[in-house]
Amino acid sequence: MKGILVIADGLGGRPTDMDGRTCLEAARTPHLDELTDRGAVGLVDPIGPGIRPGSDTAHLSLLGYNPHELYTGRGVFECLGIGLDVRPGDICFRANFATVEASKDGLRLVDRRAGRIESGQEELAATLGTMRLKTPGVEIQFRASTEHRGALLLRGKDLSPHVSETDPHEVGATMRTAGPTADGAAAKRTAAAVNELTRQSYELLKDLPLNRERAAAGKLPANILLVRGAADCPHIPSIPSIYGVRGAVIAGGALYRGVALACGLDSIDVPGATGGLDTDLRAKAEATLAALATYDLVFVHIKGTDNAAHDQNAAAKTAFIERIDAEFIAPLVERIDWKSTHLAFTGDHTTSIDYGDHTADPVPVLFVGPNVRRDDVTSFNEHTAARGGLLRFSGQVLPMLMSLANRCPKFGS
Repeated sequence: MKGILVIADGLGGRPTDMDGRTCLEAARTPHLDELTDRGAVGLVDPIGPGIRPGSDTAHLSLLGYNPHELYTGRGVFECLGIGLDVRPGDICFRANFATVEASKDGLRLVDRRAGRIESGQEELAATLGTMRLKTPGVEIQFRASTEHRGALLLRGKDLSPHVSETDPHEVGATMRTAGPTADGAAAKRTAAAVNELTRQSYELLKDLPLNRERAAAGKLPANILLVRGAADCPHIPSIPSIYGVRGAVIAGGALYRGVALACGLDSIDVPGATGGLDTDLRAKAEATLAALATYDLVFVHIKGTDNAAHDQNAAAKTAFIERIDAEFIAPLVERIDWKSTHLAFTGDHTTSIDYGDHTADPVPVLFVGPNVRRDDVTSFNEHTAARGGLLRFSGQVLPMLMSLANRCPKFGS
């Protein structure tokens, strides 16, 4: 049988989101409710109870891996997902265009996302492509992704992922200096390269005509590059080798595409899949249905829920959940062959509105298909999922989906 795994990023919420209700509880989701009535629900701790997950580690865990053993850092997934040629020995970083201003204490952070810059990223990336480091033998590759996001790769001898980040994570704080987080010359050399490229990025971008135009228009300039999530290549057993399936990923965000590529899935590009609130959910649904003709497993990532929650915009998150239901779930309900297909729908973590970031709260999860033992729950949200037949468990959503599709290997004889 075939399987579809849908992860709505940052789906979960807290009662503080909307005067005693989460955004998912407030949203009108008749098609998810219909699937819930036909399936079973529960709560999933993406990694484990009380563990506040990152998107990367949560995805590894939901896909059935132990992130405590396999995770080397986020940067490698960003680089893979954006299409950089990652080789053994390369050090990869997640990167952000940001806004800083000069102060007596150094460069002060004004906005970590340069106002979620909506255009001009290719010009910024081309400018950064002119960087040349004085650190001998170190090559830089940078590529822009969606909005403020990008990926950075360092290639050369004697490099190390054991370096700290330059992102202070707090508006008003001064830029951090990268330093080694392990002993040895390689970590010191890599930290020196990171600090040099950070300084160069500011010098190259601060007076760029694009940024002068943004400032004149009252927009934030994208005048520096923040880097974090240093990582080298992990060794991950592939999903096809574990389950004997051919799988694909549909994702607008580089990170999620990169995780899936590292796990052996093919990437399907969908025009209009932006990784933002403006993503074309109907196009994603059509691509999912088309992929089922060729693939045994389709993993779909949807990002807009998390974007709205990080912006602490409850109305936008609620409206986007309703769009997922109407524009993505509805076509699947109508056109999937439900005699031979199972679907799992969940989030990779809770992103609450008041906190504006990931929390350790569990996330509702739904399984539906011919082999699912139905429970008595008829609507899909955090409150009702707590009463569901799946109870509460940690990670392992893909293995459970593959088990329903009769794809799991046997443990023992």
